[in-house]
Amino acid sequence: MSKLQDKVVIITGSSMGIGKTMAIEMAKRGAKIVLNARNKERLQKTHSELKALGYNVIAVDGDVTNLEHCENLINQAINAFGKVDVLVNNAGISTRGTIEDLNPAVFKKVMEVNYLGSVYPTQYAIPHLKKSGGSVIFISSVAAIHGIPNFSVYSSSKMALTALAESLKNELAETGVHVGIAYVGFTENDPDKKIYDTDGKIIAQPNNAVIKAEPPQNVANRIIKMIERKTFKSVFTPIGKLNAFMNRLSPSLVGKILGINYQKNKKKN
Repeated sequence: MSKLQDKVVIITGSSMGIGKTMAIEMAKRGAKIVLNARNKERLQKTHSELKALGYNVIAVDGDVTNLEHCENLINQAINAFGKVDVLVNNAGISTRGTIEDLNPAVFKKVMEVNYLGSVYPTQYAIPHLKKSGGSVIFISSVAAIHGIPNFSVYSSSKMALTALAESLKNELAETGVHVGIAYVGFTENDPDKKIYDTDGKIIAQPNNAVIKAEPPQNVANRIIKMIERKTFKSVFTPIGKLNAFMNRLSPSLVGKILGINYQKNKKKN
């Protein structure tokens, strides 16, 4: 029997992409799933797909940057299933552009979604996770290992999750709650995935054709293993692991390599 059998799992940002894939994979293992996303139409479509497969799932629309929405998300999970065993803070947004070119409003919005959008659900979930001895997982990125040119605010927001997870791990050390943070590498984009441009407009996620992307199912299964094994930190993909190792060994060298690559790409464009 899977360790996720009958566990109540909340996944933010789960109407598509990694979040949706995690929901399906966990439901296959017998988990009761609470879906969440801002886009009601897409969320309901995902909810219907999972219900049609016979999974025990509810959908709670809401914005993770809104305190009332986050409180409602946790309350709806409790009302439906009576407990919370796992919270996966997956909701996120990206952008690209230099610090000089980015509209200040983009910095604010990305930090709100990627950082506060993990803080708020976690705060409301903690009392329930203490009761269940459950898990809270933060979905970070290999971009959090060393700041990447042209992705400054995304890197910053994901780096902030490391400090959050480290602090929370110690704060909850005596409670039996497992805290984990996953440094996800380049993953195959959902066709509907959007990002902010430099002016704060929502645009389609550009294709990272030069980098081989990992299938969402691989990422989802690695996150599930983290939960089952109560792993604290895990860096995904060989490139991500190499980046983490080199950054520990010589951060200045990693910085030089990233800088050289950035200048090359600038000349190409």
